[in-house]
Formats: sequence, structure tokens, C-alpha cells
Amino acid sequence: MDTKGNDLVLFLGIIKNNFLFILFFTTLFAGASIFYSLSLANEYRSFSKVSAVGKSNASSLGALASQFGGLASMAGVSLGGSDVNVIVETLESRDFIKSFIEKEDIAIPLFAAEGWDRETNKLILDNDIYDENSKVWVRKVEPYQSIKPTLEELFLKFQDNLAYSKNKKTDLLTISITFYSPEISKQWLESLLLHLSEYLREKDLVDAQQSIEFIELQFNEVDNADLKLTLSQLLQEQYQQLTLAKVKKIFGFEIRDSAFLPEEKVGPKRALIVIGFTFLGGVLGLFIVFVRIYIKMLKNDKK
Repeated sequence: MDTKGNDLVLFLGIIKNNFLFILFFTTLFAGASIFYSLSLANEYRSFSKVSAVGKSNASSLGALASQFGGLASMAGVSLGGSDVNVIVETLESRDFIKSFIEKEDIAIPLFAAEGWDRETNKLILDNDIYDENSKVWVRKVEPYQSIKPTLEELFLKFQDNLAYSKNKKTDLLTISITFYSPEISKQWLESLLLHLSEYLREKDLVDAQQSIEFIELQFNEVDNADLKLTLSQLLQEQYQQLTLAKVKKIFGFEIRDSAFLPEEKVGPKRALIVIGFTFLGGVLGLFIVFVRIYIKMLKNDKK
């Protein structure tokens, strides 16, 4: 006996008998998804490709590493080159992102924007979050929250707009910012890269200065001529690194592909939203039909 064939006939029969009900749910979800997708504002993405700039690994560094061991690392002496992971870790840093948000003063567009008017080239702000006329935050919050978004909230919000990916073969890092306004996405990305450069520069200046102080201290304390020569060479390199950090316009990385003004939207994917919700509506309608049949069978078994 062909059980599978009978089950298929039964299944098709259920669909045929409840076709209008399933069609109603499918159409309902399709209509709702169209309305929802059209209500979503367009988003634009600008990206830039950067590569890390490693430090030279001179022979004197290796000599210091072998003779001083952990002392050099404890003092902050750089014994190796930087890589793209340093940039990634910085982009993930709360301190870095929060300092960028504060410096650029982007709290209002970041947290309150809900769209962009192409004709006027202005952001559309959510009046339930920020009153543009009175210039005050008006969002509804819990008793323990502040009406003005905290830096932590702004950090989490910015993380939704920021993305990065590393090419494993070339080590190129693609950094992108997605926002309602194409101009702002480009502007924020350019400012972010400049802020990243200054952030890395400041860290390197501090590290180099600490290294110099450590080397000078050790130079005055040791008597070994060979070790003094090694320390002298390393001191010279640290001064070179200090000078390099001060004079380079972009420090810590090289921009291989500059941020651009995006012309095409990257989201929302309205067609996929409509297809997905329509399919969900059909599945839900079919599920309700089977539940009703199952409940009816249970009632008949009890009689």
C-alpha cells in the first residue's frame, strides 16, 4: 500500500479545502510586509580600505629582547611590528568610539534620526526622541534612565552603523559606515579615520616616550659596552619613531581606498522582506489549519 501517496493526496486535499483561509493569511502578511518595507528609510554605505603600517624590526631590537627579556616589555619598549589587529581592537574599543562621538558631537543625528529627505538634503528626526524646535531630548525613559542618551547607549548605537572586515590574503581592512544620509556616512567615515590616526598616534607617542625613559635609565646603570651599544641603537630608533609619529599626517595605517559618496542604497532589502513575510504568512495559515484539524480529531476521539 502506497502510504506516502495517500499522505500526499490527503495533504493536497487539506490545502484545497482550506485554500481561501490560507490565501487570506498569505495576502494579509504580504500586504503588511509591503506597508512595513515602504515605511523603512533608505540606508547608504560608504567604505574605505586601509592597511596597517608595521614598524621596522631592527637587529638591535632582537638584541635587546634577548638580553633584557621581560624588562623591555614591562617598560613599553616596542619589540615588534603592528598589524591590522591593532586597528580592529581600536575600532572595538569603547574609549575610542566614545571619544569619537564626543569630539564630532553626533549624538543627535546618531540617536534621533529616522530618515533623510533627498530634496532638502536634511535628516528627518524622530520628534518622540528629540524636539528639533526646542533643541531638547524628549524621549520616554525608565525612572533610572536619563532623557539624554548616555555615551554607552550612543556607543551601542554607533556599533550598528559601523562595520569592518579583513581580507585574510592581503590583510586589507575594509571599514564602512551605514547611515540614512549618503553625505553623512562619508563624512563620518572620513572623520573616524582621522580620529583613528590621532588615537594611534597619541598611544605611540606615549609608548615611545616611556621606552626612551626606560632605555636612558638602563643605559646609565649598565657597564657592559656591548649592551650600551645596543641600548644606544635602540634609543636612536625610539627617537626616530617619536619623530615619525609627530610628522606623519596619517599615522598607524595607510588609506588604500578613500571614503566615497554612495549613490545607491544598500538597504532595506524590500523585495526580500516582502517575500519572507509572505512565505511566513502562508506557513502560519497552513499551521493554523492543521491545528484546527488536530483539535477537531481530539474532540471526535473523546465522543
